[in-house]
Amino acid sequence: MIIVRIVGGLGNQMFQYAYAKALQARGFEVQIDISKFKTYKLHGGYQLDKYKIDLEIPNDFNLILSKLYLKKNLKEKSLLFDENLMQLNGNEYVKGYFQTEKYFLNIRPTLLQQFTLENSFSETTIRYQTEIKNQQNSCAIHIRRGDYISDKKANSIHGTCDLSYYQNAIKHVHNQYKNIHFFVFSDDISWTRNNLRINNATYINHKVIPHEDLYLMSLCKNNITANSSFSWWGAWLNTNEQKMVISPKKWFNQKENEVACKNWIQL
Repeated sequence: MIIVRIVGGLGNQMFQYAYAKALQARGFEVQIDISKFKTYKLHGGYQLDKYKIDLEIPNDFNLILSKLYLKKNLKEKSLLFDENLMQLNGNEYVKGYFQTEKYFLNIRPTLLQQFTLENSFSETTIRYQTEIKNQQNSCAIHIRRGDYISDKKANSIHGTCDLSYYQNAIKHVHNQYKNIHFFVFSDDISWTRNNLRINNATYINHKVIPHEDLYLMSLCKNNITANSSFSWWGAWLNTNEQKMVISPKKWFNQKENEVACKNWIQL
């Protein structure tokens, strides 16, 4: 038995689940532990239950019982891919963020299927979906502010992508595509609208579960991400084989990482 802890916001939860699912694909018996959300109240709590996931979640009693028999507690040592975290014995409890597709790229079709919503979309999402699909060339832009601005610890770890990054990314997209229409997503859409003025843009402004905005980002033919696991998944779930994904070179202020995918453009 391997148990993988799930914690953090939706994007982090998806990374952890993807890693756990990749372990299962290697033949391990895998469960996910969501007990941390009893005390972890940030970012909306546990959110994977909106998706068509199938890994077992043990109840409190079975979780305690399972931990008694597990011989090792493993913790991810860095944000770089670690092959040792895939070569397990099958009796571990594992903590980490696993923020690189190297852990789970080989099961991409499975994840594309499971990271789809169980329930129907809201009316506004359906309307934006139609607008995106009607565009000849579309590009999603995600601006992450929220706790990256208000929380000193989060800001010290991540920082924020400045306006020059987005301006350069937009220019790069314009150099490659004609008649591009941008769809702008942000947790502070009013600030974004006032500070990042873009021609041919739709600023997504509705109140829905984050999964729906993630879905809309994935529908666009191209993506400009923030240094955010949320917009990372919006780009990764994009199935356009000719997509252009632009991401920031500096994903974290100091931590070495392999978050950006190999074929993404880093500015």
